[in-house]
Amino acid sequence: MPPRLTAKDFDQELLILFDAYVHGNLDRRGFLKQARKFATAGVTAAGLLAALSPNFAAGQQVPKDDARLKTEFVNYPSPSGTGSVKGYLARPANAGTTRLPTILVIHENRGLNPHIEDITRRLALDGFMAFAPDALTPLGGYPGNEEKAVAAFATLDRAKILENFVAAAQWLKERPDSTAKVGAVGFCFGGGIVHMLSIRVPDLAAGVAFYGNTPDPSDAAKVKAPLLIQQADVDERINASWPAYEAALKTAGVKYTAYRYPGTQHGFNNDTTPRYDTAAAQLAWERTVSFFKANLQTASVTPVVRLRGKIDSVSATRMSVLERGGELIELALLVNLVVSEVYAIELSDIKAGSFIGVGAMPQADGVQRAIAVTVFPEAMRGTGEGHRPFDFLPQSTMTNATVADVMAAPDGRKLQVRYKDGEKIIAVPPGTPVVTFKPADRSLLVPGASVSLSAQTVNGQPTALRINVGRNGFAVPY
Repeated sequence: MPPRLTAKDFDQELLILFDAYVHGNLDRRGFLKQARKFATAGVTAAGLLAALSPNFAAGQQVPKDDARLKTEFVNYPSPSGTGSVKGYLARPANAGTTRLPTILVIHENRGLNPHIEDITRRLALDGFMAFAPDALTPLGGYPGNEEKAVAAFATLDRAKILENFVAAAQWLKERPDSTAKVGAVGFCFGGGIVHMLSIRVPDLAAGVAFYGNTPDPSDAAKVKAPLLIQQADVDERINASWPAYEAALKTAGVKYTAYRYPGTQHGFNNDTTPRYDTAAAQLAWERTVSFFKANLQTASVTPVVRLRGKIDSVSATRMSVLERGGELIELALLVNLVVSEVYAIELSDIKAGSFIGVGAMPQADGVQRAIAVTVFPEAMRGTGEGHRPFDFLPQSTMTNATVADVMAAPDGRKLQVRYKDGEKIIAVPPGTPVVTFKPADRSLLVPGASVSLSAQTVNGQPTALRINVGRNGFAVPY
């Protein structure tokens, strides 16, 4: 087998052309036209493009079926983004349900391709739970072709995509198998998103940005997370804005470390292309893993808890809730607080094929007797799929599943539901609350409003992370 090509095998001007091509600033025809002058008798312009393009098999370090890992594709909700987003989750197989520190993996401008899946598996082997969302989910996901992926990526609503990654960080914090310590690592586009998350997610535990665009220096004062900045040496497009942002980070007292790796090209960590630099990438990765271990595994964390009750008072930054047990609880409100309105629908709105969540009490005959039923919006199909204990009442359960059949019963309806590991029969008595929800804003947070919310101690104070609320006195069922 011939040795793998490296950046040194190509003219620097050609590498710059390729960088413009992969970032959508030059189409295929334009690249081939300008690359002709670098062609030789044995290699055409098209051959040069093929040589520079990713070879995922050559770059794979961890097999998809590695027995040391448990991997799966899952969906998570993003009410302020595109509704529901698919991602790739990896955990050490021997971790079971142990709470693990979590890393959000953010891809380049191609979506969740095989290289990013491999990066996710690598982090799981280092003892983390790693999760990589696919920004191309609204368009059907990564198309299996890099050129199609870049073209599709250019059509995305960037504001909503950012909200999808903010929602991913919150979702990871709230998972029962997470310690709620969440870091983020991103590459190129993903590196820029890491910087944005450091501004938008105040309790982000650590951020590692590989050659990513930096925010406006005026936003640096909002950064609370420690940052590790990994820069290529020959990368003027990205590096030009760094001095001003670095100065702003210093002024704001942000804890950061920046490395620039001599002689490297943009994308030097991506081992599927010739721009990969073995020595620099290995060093950068060692620093990345050490940085996450220092910032995610040593600090103590508080669990995410669910509170239910009514709003007693509320301001722009704080809220007090009279919890159902009678305790008055004071909570801070995140800047990026997620609010959803819960409202009633009819039992007849549940059809075969509906994706639902059912809080229930198990009966002696194995049937689950519903306390309340939530019908998920179609965009959130697959969210939290499965059957598990639920904290609403002692012995209560939660089942998120697809309705296979709706059956008449003497005392209401029976639903046959199926999820990836099994199925259940749900009895829905007359009068059982049936609800759905939609994105809302803080205008619904008024005294007396019924709420169900997730909360955690952030920067030393109890803080609301996500709130479900009823309008005009509607009671959120659980």
